[in-house]
Amino acid sequence: MLDIYFKHRKLTLCGKEEIPVIADDRFLMHPAPDYNFSQIPYMMESSIYLRHLILEIPDEMTEEELLQKLLSGVKVLKAAGGLVQDEEGKHLMIYRNGVWDLPKGKQEEGEDISVTALREVQEESGVEATLGEFLTDTWHTYWLDGALIVKKTSWYRMFAPKDAPSKPQTEEGIEKCEWVTDEDLDYRLANTYPSVIDVFESAKKN
Repeated sequence: MLDIYFKHRKLTLCGKEEIPVIADDRFLMHPAPDYNFSQIPYMMESSIYLRHLILEIPDEMTEEELLQKLLSGVKVLKAAGGLVQDEEGKHLMIYRNGVWDLPKGKQEEGEDISVTALREVQEESGVEATLGEFLTDTWHTYWLDGALIVKKTSWYRMFAPKDAPSKPQTEEGIEKCEWVTDEDLDYRLANTYPSVIDVFESAKKN
């Protein structure tokens, strides 16, 4: 199963056995293999009523094949970031554009994606973390210079010492970095992106 976020709308790719329970705000689609999948991202962007489209993977296709057709008409950028935890169990979060987020950024040419994750955490927060296990990939969209972009972000668990100093990368619009306790986490997650919630949920399962 794979989710792509269009702001607060969601497109879910899944097999028959993975189809979630259908609710009022979800629409289930059973496409034929020859369907024009490349139009779906633009349909998700333009629809005012479609909140959650569940796209069943045709029997003749794999998830990767469907994803390739789905994204054939958009530009895909790769990025990476970290869910950083200190020795007391607090999580590092950044505040940018009025929203709580996790440090992340674009992969540079020739760079291993795990190196991207560590570099971006250090650049955006000033924290020098150590790499843990891979957690998950998230997908979200945005517009840039009139083009629809899909960003794939690879997330890793990371570790830092207690009271590790942080410094927000203000030139990237980051206003503050905070070490967040479990007690204060729900407040931050009430004002974050759906993909960030997915990262925390993935960490609970690993």
